[in-house]
Amino acid sequence: MEPFRFTLRQLQHFIAAAEAGTVTAAAADASISQAAMSQSLSELERAVGQQLMVRTRSQGIQLTSAGRRFLSNAREMVGRAADVQQEMADRSGRLIGPLDLGCYTAVAPFWVPFIAERFIQPHPDVSVRIVEGDGKELQQEMLDGRFDAVITHTAHLVEGVDHDVIRRGRGYALVPPSHRLASRETVAVAEFGDDPFVLLDVPAVRETQIPKLRAAGLEPNIQWRSSSFEAVRGLVGRGLGWSVLVQRPPVDVSYDGLPVVPVPLSDFEPSDICLAHVRERRSRRLQELIALCRAEGARLDEEYPPSRAPER
Repeated sequence: MEPFRFTLRQLQHFIAAAEAGTVTAAAADASISQAAMSQSLSELERAVGQQLMVRTRSQGIQLTSAGRRFLSNAREMVGRAADVQQEMADRSGRLIGPLDLGCYTAVAPFWVPFIAERFIQPHPDVSVRIVEGDGKELQQEMLDGRFDAVITHTAHLVEGVDHDVIRRGRGYALVPPSHRLASRETVAVAEFGDDPFVLLDVPAVRETQIPKLRAAGLEPNIQWRSSSFEAVRGLVGRGLGWSVLVQRPPVDVSYDGLPVVPVPLSDFEPSDICLAHVRERRSRRLQELIALCRAEGARLDEEYPPSRAPER
């Protein structure tokens, strides 16, 4: 049998370089010198007999067509090696290996701290990396092999992914205390009429929430936009409009100390929070994380029934 011409370490360096975009950033991520990273990449290209990337000062690293094809294979090989390592570690009951997660920005404050405390710290042999961003874009990168799973909404799922629900969604209207509907137990979307609307301005929300509001008989009068969840709450707290959200902090106060009032919507079906993944890449590490998050979601549902539930 012909010996392998490249190493797993070189594959890891190639993946890091492709994702970081520069040799300098990749070296920092891998905790090695820039010279060592450059040498590793050059040795890998000699081993495979093809140019995998073009390196320039102005544009950093650009993958060649061969490099783009090789990147997918490299991720698969490194992932399989991690699974073999995990299979060996199973005998001692330990979790071990990499776990790369994407997380939709709006849900990150509610789940990343929990995962850090309850999963990352108890499993020091698992190398967890979490990248925040748009749920759909992160899933596309997951399909390309960059992530093992993405925490997002079920309404944001893309074709070709599986998912496990970890928390049922609860859509609600957020209004200032002075709003005429603030004292209602429930409210229909159309009752807001032409009231100024504050939009959580991210692609996944624009693509799912606005059509739902229109289907319920309301054309939202969008006066304010922000890609920040807390900025939206702050605008509502200052009486500048109302909004529709799914995540709900345990305290109904904006960052600048102003009260906001959540009012359940009777005709707005929210999406659930889920972990999207590719079934063929569902490692034991990911299975353990899914089970942990589902248990936390069930605990929160029991502790905070729908009538008074603060999303966390």
